Amino acid sequence: MLTNSEIMNEHFVGFMLQEESGKVVYAQHEDIHFVPASNTKLLTLYTAMNVLGDSIPAFKYQILGDSLIIWGTGDPSFLHPKLDNRKTYDFLVNSTYKIFLANEPDLDFEPSYWRSDLSYFPMYGNMATIKADPSLGLFVFPKPISRYVVLDSTITSTRFNINRSKTGKQLVYPNKTIPEDFQRTIPFPMDMQVTRILLQDTLKKEINLIQKKRPSEINTFFSIPSDSLFKHMMLPSDNFLAEQILLLCSGVISDSLDVKTTIAFGLENHYKDFKNPPVWEDGSGLSRFNLFTPNTVLEVLNLLETKIGDKERLKSLLPAGGVSGTLRAAYKTDNGKPFVWAKTGSLRYMHLQSGWLETRKGKVYKYVFMNNNFVRPTSEVRNEMVRIMTEIHEKY
Repeated sequence: MLTNSEIMNEHFVGFMLQEESGKVVYAQHEDIHFVPASNTKLLTLYTAMNVLGDSIPAFKYQILGDSLIIWGTGDPSFLHPKLDNRKTYDFLVNSTYKIFLANEPDLDFEPSYWRSDLSYFPMYGNMATIKADPSLGLFVFPKPISRYVVLDSTITSTRFNINRSKTGKQLVYPNKTIPEDFQRTIPFPMDMQVTRILLQDTLKKEINLIQKKRPSEINTFFSIPSDSLFKHMMLPSDNFLAEQILLLCSGVISDSLDVKTTIAFGLENHYKDFKNPPVWEDGSGLSRFNLFTPNTVLEVLNLLETKIGDKERLKSLLPAGGVSGTLRAAYKTDNGKPFVWAKTGSLRYMHLQSGWLETRKGKVYKYVFMNNNFVRPTSEVRNEMVRIMTEIHEKY
């Protein structure tokens, strides 16, 4: 199927197919390094499953006299439109203590104009919704972010839009007429001061920052079930959540929040004995410096299967072909049932799938399908991958 495929002979293809027994049925370029894109989230998932418990730590806290002092853990679920269960909100809004946020140094990450800023205490997914409003001109939610939405008369754009300023904290727009149907969701610059302002507005009570080192004896407040967060990272392939998950892990294994700390921990404790140890740079797979071989990814799939145990739970954490997540539109189901559960990965000129395949004869295979350096439209490569995996499903 691969040898006779015109498309698959135009670029670099890594492929592995493994039976349930562990026998590798077929392998191509299994020891060659590829840029894995969002297949990187498989390592993030496995590492997090070994560090975090059944529930996500929302924040660390200490009660001193009439004061509740909070240290952020990086939990991204607070007031997130698809994750929040109000547990953290109810605890804070009903607290009779004066609330203080421990002021932390800026996190070490590269700000981006298309992904939410990483932060100690994310709120609303660190995203603002901005839309046209007949009376206000622009409606901004959450409301305190409106102070950062400013007109920039130097923008020469021919149409109205809002973008993050390349300097400073502003969300800038040109001096153009606002279209009546304008609406955009955009990351807003996030730091401890913005966190304080947002939290104060949300809870309708005074919040202050305080310089205080986190004590060794401290309480932890937990928010949502871990699987809820993992699932929302994996199915839509959420890059912001992937990086925040590594920050959460860092806070458990060390006294600070640092993506690199978790990566170093994972490489030392879980992946150093791999046949091809991964070159691992971030949690999401956006970095092109990540380098994994098909063997590397297959080993991670085997670790995940052993760790999770329950096949239905495993399937629930992955996009299902024709049903959910990033594979919803890629595959057709077989009589209404999916037969592929896999993590996708896409960057320009790269597309990948890695996961589990069930055949009509009842066999279950793990597969890794990595495509790098093609120049065709991604849709053509994706369709050819789907054709090949569907043929294996139907014949074997």
